[in-house]
Amino acid sequence: MATKLYNSHLSKIIFECNEYYILDTYISLVNISSEVNSKYLIQTFTSSKADLIALVRRNLNVSYKTVFNCIDKLIEKCILAYDDTLHSWILVNMENMTKAKDDLKSNLNSEADLALIDDQKTESSLGLTGYTHIRNFFFTQEFINMKAREKRLMIYMSQLCDSKASKFHDGFSMNLLKSNSGWMNVLKTKCRYYAKYTINKMLTKYPEIFKDNSEHERLRDLSPKRNTNFKFYFECNTINTKVQENDYIELVKLNNPKEYNLVIEKIKFAEITLNKKLVMHLVRAIANLKEWFLKERITQLIINKYRAIQIHKSRENIKSLPAYAAAVVKSVVNEFKAFRNRMSSDNNMRSYELYENFIEYTKEQNAYDLGFEIKQALALL
Repeated sequence: MATKLYNSHLSKIIFECNEYYILDTYISLVNISSEVNSKYLIQTFTSSKADLIALVRRNLNVSYKTVFNCIDKLIEKCILAYDDTLHSWILVNMENMTKAKDDLKSNLNSEADLALIDDQKTESSLGLTGYTHIRNFFFTQEFINMKAREKRLMIYMSQLCDSKASKFHDGFSMNLLKSNSGWMNVLKTKCRYYAKYTINKMLTKYPEIFKDNSEHERLRDLSPKRNTNFKFYFECNTINTKVQENDYIELVKLNNPKEYNLVIEKIKFAEITLNKKLVMHLVRAIANLKEWFLKERITQLIINKYRAIQIHKSRENIKSLPAYAAAVVKSVVNEFKAFRNRMSSDNNMRSYELYENFIEYTKEQNAYDLGFEIKQALALL
């Protein structure tokens, strides 16, 4: 499950993109992605942007055109791409966010590559920029309704909180007169008066989010008043609240109630036991599919596997449910495509008749669990 944002992606978005809802779109994409063997996938089985946009708009109530423009910009910035082999959209190089510099060195073969790392390239240029935890606040209407520059500031503050130096600070201090100020870069302005106006307004506009200590700290500052007026000190407990695993599980349940109920029903009927995390992974695996009968087929296959593991003791345990579920989704979608192609000779067949015939077909194939196809899909993932 994806609970982190890749700092390399965030830097591109904050400093190189101007689309109003692009941060919201990126957060939504991370939220609906699944971590499968370190890759972050959004399984759609089509390169159509319309299908991806439909998934984003489930959680982001903005126009189709707005999300389309944001998706286009993310593709242009090499943050998002479609992988034909995996039949999925992927968040490019996001697996690097948890890698250490030494791990990358061990993966490189030539001495020339190692020399480049040590002598010329920095960790940032290699993409080893770390990650920022997703906050509960990012999913609230309050964040969505913020101005673009305010959102950039909230993300930047979250990055600062998750940095190694954050343990030495209780709050945020901001000096807009400082040369090459990160705050000024995030606000995308060189005008300190505009920056001062923006920060003043934000602290006043959101008193429930920020605790402004600026006046108290300025009294202790011996600098001239014309300088201290450009310094701000504040706390933000909202940023300190990261998405915990249990919160994330509840969020998945809240956003996908029908899929959750389907999974729970089949678990009860099969008389097996799955913990909350496994249920969440299963719900996430089927949530992005449009057709309900495919969701039922996939859920049943995975539940059958767990029944064989727990009740009949005839199968080995699943090492990684996200990877296994992604393989089952891929296999079932391919199964349906092959079935649809076989039935395509009947041009008068309605779509609902095709679905009904597929359901009957899968019932007849009850003993057949797509084992070979699933193994092949796992090898690709």
